[in-house]
Order: sequence, then structure tokens, then C-alpha cells
Amino acid sequence: MRSLARAATLVALFSLLAIPMIACGGDDSDEGTKPPATTQTTPGAVASPTGAASPTSAASPSSSGTPTSATGELTKIKVGFVPVLLYAPVMLAKDKNYFADYGLDVELEPLPGGSSMVVLTANGDFDIGIGGAGPAYFNAEARGIGLNIIAPLHYEEAPPATPLMVSKKRFDSGELTKVADLKGKKVSVNARGATEYWLDTALRSGGLTIDDINLIELAFPDVPAALDSGAVDGAMLSEPLATQAEQQGIAVRLPADFPADFQPTFVWANQKFASEHHNQVVAFLNGMLRGCRDFMADDWASDENLAILQKYTSVAPDLIRTAARSYCEPNGDIHQQDIATLQEFFAKRGLLEYEQPLDVATLIDPSFVEEAVQQVGPYQAP
Repeated sequence: MRSLARAATLVALFSLLAIPMIACGGDDSDEGTKPPATTQTTPGAVASPTGAASPTSAASPSSSGTPTSATGELTKIKVGFVPVLLYAPVMLAKDKNYFADYGLDVELEPLPGGSSMVVLTANGDFDIGIGGAGPAYFNAEARGIGLNIIAPLHYEEAPPATPLMVSKKRFDSGELTKVADLKGKKVSVNARGATEYWLDTALRSGGLTIDDINLIELAFPDVPAALDSGAVDGAMLSEPLATQAEQQGIAVRLPADFPADFQPTFVWANQKFASEHHNQVVAFLNGMLRGCRDFMADDWASDENLAILQKYTSVAPDLIRTAARSYCEPNGDIHQQDIATLQEFFAKRGLLEYEQPLDVATLIDPSFVEEAVQQVGPYQAP
């Protein structure tokens, strides 16, 4: 049995990787992009594009040869994740037994942040890791780590789930009411990485760039107190903490533009594990896709779903309902251009250890998720 004893040391060594703890928002009126409600499948059934059980049952070996739950022989795999709302598809798949339907006993290993996700997955502490494509990921790939992206986790829609916020007291006083007021001020991100890209985009909507502010790092849970005390002037703050800070009268959101439909987080498989256990990787993605489709459904905020999310995030159901929510790709489509955009941004920020850009296409292996979609059935929006 592998151990996570090395995690503390590795976190320090790989602290450049940023996993923005985002519960992404979306416009509920945009019915053209939001998948319809899916019907809960019965245990052992494979979800069809409409959510109904398909003729292919997980009670017998699947076409990939994956052992299934009917045999009573579940294959244990270890998966690293961060217990925040953007990981909802994995949480729902775990507690709704979707992974078990495909023969997996998935052990979810929580990390307080995503700094060490890349190295823990690459060295085999995790069979599968889920996190952000930050500088540490690109630098590791440049060193030949070979940790290909096999599926997306989440993408953003408006309203932003990691908004730019300022103190309510200073907003009400007229001191900080617009993005341009942050010029020369201290503005925080949770870590160096994808959240910086979000901040830079927000600042540009007010005529600034990330070079026009004093950038500091501050963990999301520490942001409300820092804004209230004046220790920072502005901050990127993830859901549900952003909504909580608003409800407590501590902070307000500044009007700003953010990238829509942008994927910053992805799924990686340990290279050795993927080569030796292809079927288990596909099985994991089968379950995750079903969890994603539940989370994209009209009834995503059902009592059952919110109870599961509360279990992993310790966030009250009413707050989850109120906060901006996250979105995921029900067909597992990987936005290659978004990965290229992140690499270019980090290069301009001087965070990459190499000069020649990596060919983003070589960082992606969509074969696993494509096979999973074939088995689960493609989702088709009405």
C-alpha cells in the first residue's frame, strides 16, 4: 500500500501549482448551454444520453473488460482531490455508487490545496489526480514527467465563482468601488497559478493589468478577515466563501469581466497506472461523467446531492444553493486552446522554467474519456 507520508515535503517543493477553489457560476437562464435534468439510474445501469438506463449493464463485465460490482471484486484506486465544490462530479459519483457500478472502490484522498497534486500523481501516491494546469504542471511536463491530461474537471460561466472582492466598508465609503481603484493596491490570490489569470482578466476590464497591482498570496479562508482589517485591498475569493463574506457584511464583489467557458482544471492519470490499468482509468471516467451529468441537471441542488456535497465540503446546503455553482463537460471535451492560453500567460509572467512553448497537443490524451463516452453514451443537448 502506497503512503502519503511524503506529501508535506512535496507540498513545499511544488507550491507553484495553483488550484483555484472555485464553485463556478452560471447563468441559469441560458437554457441553450445547460444540460437538462437527468433521471437517476438504477444500481448497475449505465447512464444513457437522456439519463435513462441503457441496455449495457454494469452488473456484468463491460466491453472494456473492467470487473464490475456484481462480481463483488471491486478494484481499489486512490484519487487525489480538493474538497471544494468544483469537485462535485467526483463526490457525487463516489457516494451514488457510480464508481462501484464500474467495478471500482475509489478512495478519495483530500488535500487542503492543490500544490502537490502533480507530483503525488506522477510518483504514484495517487493513481489519478485532479487539479489545475498551473506553472508547476507545465514545468513538470517540460522536465518529462509525462502526466497527460485525460479529461477536464470544470469550466467557468458568469457569474464568476471566484470573484474580485473588496471590503464592504471601503466600498460603501467610496474608496474602492471599481476595478481601476485597485491601481497600486495589495490584491491577493490563493496561490501562483490559474487564479492569476482570472485576476489579470478582471483587472483588464478596468483598464489595469496584474502588473499594476501589488500581488500577494493569501489562502482563501484568510481573505475575509484580511479585507475587513485592511491587510489587503482586494482579493480573489472562491465560492462559497465569497457569498458567505457578502452575507456577513464583510465584502462585496467588484464589477469585472471574466473568461467564459474556460477550463483551468483537469484529470491526470499516473503514467504507469494508466498503461497497466487502462480499463480502470476508463471506468473512473465513466463514473465521473455520470456525476457530472447529475451536477449539470436542472435538479442539481436536490436534497440528495447537497447532502453529499456538504459531507465533503462542510458547507451548509442553503449556502451551496445560494453560491455560484460550477459546471463541467458532460461529454468530457477538453478545451485545448485554454491550456495553450494558460501556458502563454504563465510564460509572460516569468513563471515557466523553459523558453520554447510546449506543444499542448502532446500534453493531452483524450482516448480514455472518448472510450468512456462510448460506454456511458454521448450526452446530447435538446
